[in-house]
Amino acid sequence: MSLSERGERTAWLSLDRYLSDIMTQIAASLAHNVPEFQHALNERGQDKSFVTTEEQLVTCADCLAELERDVTLFMDDAHLLQPEDLRVFQRFLTRIPANTHIVVASREAPNLALARLRAQGELSEIGMDALKFTAEETCALLKASSVDGLCAEDAPALVEQTEGWAAGLRLATMNMVRNQKGAILDVSFSGSNSIVADFFAEDIFGAQPADVRDFLLATCLLERFTPDLCNAMTGGTDAREMLDRIEAAGLFLISLDEERMWYRYHGLFAEFLLRRLTDIDPDRIAQSHIMASRSYHRIGLVVEALDHAVRSGEQAWLAQLLDDSCEKLIYEGKILYVFELAKALDKATIAGHPRIQLAIAWMELRNLNFDKARRLIAQAEEWIANRAAEGLCAEVEAELRFLALHRRMMLAGATDDFLTVDEIAETLMKQFDEEHTFLACTVYGQQIRAQRERFRLQDFERNEARARTIGRQSQHKFAFISQKTIVGKTWFAKGDNDAAIEALEFGYGQALDFAGEDTAIAAFAALPLAEVIYERNELSRAKSLVDRYLPLARAFAFADELLAGYLVSARISFNDGDSAGAIKTLDLARSVGLELGLKRMQMKALAEKVRILLRSGNIERAARLALLEGIPTDVNALKPDINSSTTDEARALVRARILISEGNLNDALALSQRWKQFCQHRGAMRSLVRWSLIRAQILVLACDTRAAQRSLRDALLAALDGRSVRIFLDEGPHIQQLLEDAYGSGPMTNLPVDLYAYDVLNAFTIAMGTRASVEVDDLADQETGIDGKMTGRELEILSFVASGLRNREIGDRLGLTEGSVKWYMQRIYDKVGTRRRSVAVDRARQFGLLQ
Repeated sequence: MSLSERGERTAWLSLDRYLSDIMTQIAASLAHNVPEFQHALNERGQDKSFVTTEEQLVTCADCLAELERDVTLFMDDAHLLQPEDLRVFQRFLTRIPANTHIVVASREAPNLALARLRAQGELSEIGMDALKFTAEETCALLKASSVDGLCAEDAPALVEQTEGWAAGLRLATMNMVRNQKGAILDVSFSGSNSIVADFFAEDIFGAQPADVRDFLLATCLLERFTPDLCNAMTGGTDAREMLDRIEAAGLFLISLDEERMWYRYHGLFAEFLLRRLTDIDPDRIAQSHIMASRSYHRIGLVVEALDHAVRSGEQAWLAQLLDDSCEKLIYEGKILYVFELAKALDKATIAGHPRIQLAIAWMELRNLNFDKARRLIAQAEEWIANRAAEGLCAEVEAELRFLALHRRMMLAGATDDFLTVDEIAETLMKQFDEEHTFLACTVYGQQIRAQRERFRLQDFERNEARARTIGRQSQHKFAFISQKTIVGKTWFAKGDNDAAIEALEFGYGQALDFAGEDTAIAAFAALPLAEVIYERNELSRAKSLVDRYLPLARAFAFADELLAGYLVSARISFNDGDSAGAIKTLDLARSVGLELGLKRMQMKALAEKVRILLRSGNIERAARLALLEGIPTDVNALKPDINSSTTDEARALVRARILISEGNLNDALALSQRWKQFCQHRGAMRSLVRWSLIRAQILVLACDTRAAQRSLRDALLAALDGRSVRIFLDEGPHIQQLLEDAYGSGPMTNLPVDLYAYDVLNAFTIAMGTRASVEVDDLADQETGIDGKMTGRELEILSFVASGLRNREIGDRLGLTEGSVKWYMQRIYDKVGTRRRSVAVDRARQFGLLQ
């Protein structure tokens, strides 16, 4: 009994790599064949605004669940599915309701994870062996094909020769019907499918009338075609009639739609025809590709047109076609495709096509090849200026200048020239129209990024709302990946970690849909996501993301993404006790910054390196680095002003930490106070937390415990909404001691900030419990003590403490300030596990560190 006789609904979908994404194809097939499904879609008021793949998937599954009758969807040619579509289809399989059945036909086993369905008995598989014809089935086929004179006992021989291959049997029976010889041809051939196909296809092709043979050869290059496309290839007007004849003759013509407008040849038959055409007239191949390219181009099938243009080897046509279409392809997320196509063109040809130059420049920016991008933009601008002087159409000139200015903005953003980004963005925003929604997404994104790095966060939420609206209007998923990454990092800077994670998870999910897991595009969102997750103390996932995506990031990233990966990697290494590994990672980050001319990357990597060096007791080495990098010693030169950036903040952090280690607490306090006020005024809550914690440490060393506790409280209040953890833990023992003093004893309160403080203190306790109680100073060079746990300077100070000297007296003996001695004493306390001077001396003697 057929499915329809059982009351089930059916839909047929012939997949095609040139059609829209998989969920759009599935939804369209179901809507066309199942009226109830179309009705369910209509009730949901689906419109043409931006819809994510996940939203589309869930909608389809929900509509299917509402159907009262079972639905069977037949999907043919699944081997044509691209990897990104397979991943989406995999998720769709996990969401379909019990009333939905899917039948997938493929030339090869699809790359799907089917183990769960198989284990649950929800999967039926029909492999190649099961599809092989038996002798009995072959007899039935021959009988249905009206082959006379073939005895039933001859069928096994035919099965043996074709190995039961259905296409081979079909070709054989067609040949016998035509020849009516009533017996198997006495020909020796292997069981290889291709050889079988060649043999029978040769015989079948030769039996066709000349006009059919000519038509087949003229159209065999087309991956899919309509009668009009065939007429364009043949120069005739009878393609409809010819296709009907070919279909009636069973010449492996496959209809792709219900209206019988789109067709393709069976893959093996198309390959044979192409080989035949090559043998008969090899010079005709290139010209046929040109004709195919132009034909596809006329009906708006750009990708097919470009594919044939490349295969034709005709530079002028490929350049013209690519120049006309490269911007639209980029907006569809095909920037890598455009980049690869451009490689088929020589430099002289590219020089005459400014859109191609600007497209390549954009890709070079993604590859962090700033000099190449700068040259290409300049060459395009020169071409535009020269042609304008010769009378270039004003509309074309305006469009090209707009695109060139946009690339200038992207270059400025990539090289951290944020003032220029702001200026150009304002200019571009005045020129937007309905065709520029994709570029609008990038402009808003870069403006948000520039304002974030310049501490101009006051208007962020308004700008983010405008950017989100434009993003949805654009309907370009690729645009959302970049935009959501920038937005997520900006929420992080504002201290809203929940919003940051939501945006970055969305961007990461879209990147996975768009390009797959182990790709540079996925790294674009994954590395900033790792940074926020690290801040939440989810170290395992943060490490997993960094390990997976940092090696890929150089292929498709801005400095933000690379820097996030380097910083998280270094911090995790240091927390795991691998100080040398952390320093190596930060040196690599600084090297990349130097290579690319990115001062911001250099400075932020330096600030983190100085923090680690000082935590490891390497004061002299940290000071030397600051000197070599040209960090001003005059704190007035480091205080924030109206134009300060995050690069300026990194410089100030380096100097503030070194001032603390040297005991210059007054200058350190003045610098930290100014930055704290600046960040608070600008809404940069994460930076506010950091400066509040640094100020608290300074006040501890200055013996102003009350003021230190107030500064710690400021940090807790600023970090409360984001529930940050690692920023406290990474500052080390001074902050832990302040928390213990304030929250380690006495009754617990239910105030939100106090509950949060308890959580941070608990995180300190857990972190200290999972690592050695003493930090190994593996970077102290010749200062390392005999057991590798206490530096020479620390032992020297401890010996003075044992002799009864006070901090000021010890400083006088060693030429240190009292603050520096206190700083060393805090490190000694951490290493011997106490906060009391007398106990520290006793334990040092027990450890054999003092006589």
